[in-house]
Amino acid sequence: MKKTVLLLVMFLATITLSAQSRMSYSLEFVAGVGVGKGPQVSFSPEFVAQYNLGDFVMGVGAGVRYARPCKVYDTKHGRGFHDEVDIPVFLRLGYGKSKFFTHVDAGYAIGVLGYPGVDYVPGAKKDFLYDGLFFEPQVGLKVGRRSALALGVLLQQSDWHNQVWDIGETTTVYVRDAKNAFTPAITLRYVVGF
Repeated sequence: MKKTVLLLVMFLATITLSAQSRMSYSLEFVAGVGVGKGPQVSFSPEFVAQYNLGDFVMGVGAGVRYARPCKVYDTKHGRGFHDEVDIPVFLRLGYGKSKFFTHVDAGYAIGVLGYPGVDYVPGAKKDFLYDGLFFEPQVGLKVGRRSALALGVLLQQSDWHNQVWDIGETTTVYVRDAKNAFTPAITLRYVVGF
């Protein structure tokens, strides 16, 4: 009985060690700039754990992101922004050969802290604009033994108001709310593996 238990423990330890050799971890720093109705800026450190299956990778990640999503898209006065902090949690699928790789991160951003700005009414409900699903396809290049750079497009579900000004005999403002629209941002990612 003792020999069977010892063999079972050794077998499980061997499987665990072989699985650990396929695991990789990274700390990733992401900066983004919005396009159109996207955010003004976003910054995020993220931790990613991934399992390597030859040329393919599967992983999970989480981080803390500061962003200034577009609150109002105004045809006359430009865009208005809202400061937020959220926690992105995501799954990663990827493929890579030698120095080049591609990843797709898909997950959910949970709004945790918002600074609505000067038009905030005390006691009013705080809605996070950058709260919801997101997708971020990216292509990258390994630039060292443990570092890489990647360029991506973040499509984050967000809410914003569209104000269209019609200036004629009288000035008319049309306001249209966009709920759960995917807004784009170009991202640059620096990866430090360990």
